Amino acid sequence: MKTKVLILHTSVGGGIQATAANIMEQLEKSGEFEVRNFDIEQVETGAYSSLIRKVYLLLLDHISSLWGFLYFSKIVLFLTLPLRKFAASFKSKNVLQILREFQPPIVISTGVVPSAIMAYLKSKGLYRGKFVIVFSDYHLHQFWLYDEADLYLCNIEDQREELKRLGVDESKIVLVGTIIAEKFFSPINREQALGELGLLSSMPVVLVGGAGRARASTKEIFLQLLRSPKSFQVAVICGHNEELKQELMQISAPAPHPVKILGYVDNMEIWMSVANVLVYKTGGPSMAEAVVKKLPIVFVDVRAGHEEANLNYLLSHGIGQYGRIPREAVFMVEQILDGKMMTDHNKNFETIVKSKAAVSLVEVIDRIRPGELEKTGSLKVKNYQEN
Repeated sequence: MKTKVLILHTSVGGGIQATAANIMEQLEKSGEFEVRNFDIEQVETGAYSSLIRKVYLLLLDHISSLWGFLYFSKIVLFLTLPLRKFAASFKSKNVLQILREFQPPIVISTGVVPSAIMAYLKSKGLYRGKFVIVFSDYHLHQFWLYDEADLYLCNIEDQREELKRLGVDESKIVLVGTIIAEKFFSPINREQALGELGLLSSMPVVLVGGAGRARASTKEIFLQLLRSPKSFQVAVICGHNEELKQELMQISAPAPHPVKILGYVDNMEIWMSVANVLVYKTGGPSMAEAVVKKLPIVFVDVRAGHEEANLNYLLSHGIGQYGRIPREAVFMVEQILDGKMMTDHNKNFETIVKSKAAVSLVEVIDRIRPGELEKTGSLKVKNYQEN
């Protein structure tokens, strides 16, 4: 009989949503689990959820310095940590209903809000199964942590060490690496893919994007790339930003720079396979996907807060270059294409994708299945419902 696993995520962060989908893919592929994946914003709808999302995006896109202050402030952390479960208590009714109907012995959270909801339900005895928190960024924030969590799945070694430093029991910490879609590991014939995408095989490809929400700065980077004296193709992924897509399509590209302007794409593994350089923000899974594809990265338009924290980690480990302004980013692209900036792909793979100490996701979740726990003599998973 398959073990039921419930995955909860938010859609505000593309990496959070992608991580949830990738977890579901791996667990279902094993054939041992029955998995359901829910966006908490669709489950717990209402004006409050909509307001939180709008405020977050407003801060990130227009007042990022304020977001950065709030994100790193120890005073803000001290004041808000005790309020998380209380706030979540008002947004837990529908999640509890899902738990009662599905009855999963394992719940996995990839986001702050679902983690708060599950911590609240577990603290009240309304859920008694295993509660797993998965990280998808390249740093650790105390706001993500709860005493009620049974397991933390880390994607980098630094998170594991920081959790230990914070006093988290080592038995609750597992390094799994960054969880990305299996399709990125499949080899792709580059020449064939270039033809299918309508690209030239005689020119290198510079791929520009920003996950699901390409930003206005993408236009300036695009214009700077078109001014480069070097010859290369430029493919820009605008995501859901239709206005940006239409703006870029109105720009006439010079002959040395054939262009492709795209909206949202679901074949990023193919675009990364044909690209020679990736110009991108510091998203979680996206960085690991690029590393798997052995793709040099130039980071751009990094906002204060979690993006800045990710950037600091990635740069300190030699994963990518940082273009602080569009012209600097284009200079770095030119340097990479000229072979003057090299990347140690094998080292990067072990750093953020899968180190030698990492355990596979399926193996970790398999360990906490009710049947396995009984065999090994570990703590048993109780029925989450009260008798």
